[in-house]
Formats: sequence, C-alpha cells, structure tokens
Amino acid sequence: MNAEPRDDRDRLADLQKQERTLSARRTQLHNRLDFLRAGGGGVEDATLIGELERQEQELSRQRRDLHERIERASAQFASGRG
Repeated sequence: MNAEPRDDRDRLADLQKQERTLSARRTQLHNRLDFLRAGGGGVEDATLIGELERQEQELSRQRRDLHERIERASAQFASGRG
C-alpha cells in the first residue's frame, strides 16, 4: 500500500529537521576542535582532541546515512509513492 503524500511530506520534513540538528552538532564540534587545536584547551588537549575527532567521525557517518535517507524520501515524494 502506498503512503499518503502528506505522510511522505512529513517524513521528508522530519528527516530534514534531523539533518539540521545533526549538522549543528557537527559544526559545534568542529568549532571546539578548532579552538583546542589552536591551543585553547590546556594540557590535556591531545586526549580530548582524539575523543572529539572520534565523535566527529561518528556524526559524519550518521549525517551521510541521513543524507541517503533524505535522497530516497525525496525521490519517493517526487514520484508520489511511499
């Protein structure tokens, strides 16, 4: 059974909202990393930077996955099928 156009639109809007939230978190993380790399964090920078870099990699993976889901949802919405 096909989803209603409203359902497709809502699903796409939800995915786009998730992407904006994730991108904002990733931007904040990048800003923090830039600050620490510039020497603004103190003596434990290397350990913290390593942890933040791992977090950034995970956020980037989640964001790529989300972009793929958005592309699929956009295509389904455009074609009128769910």
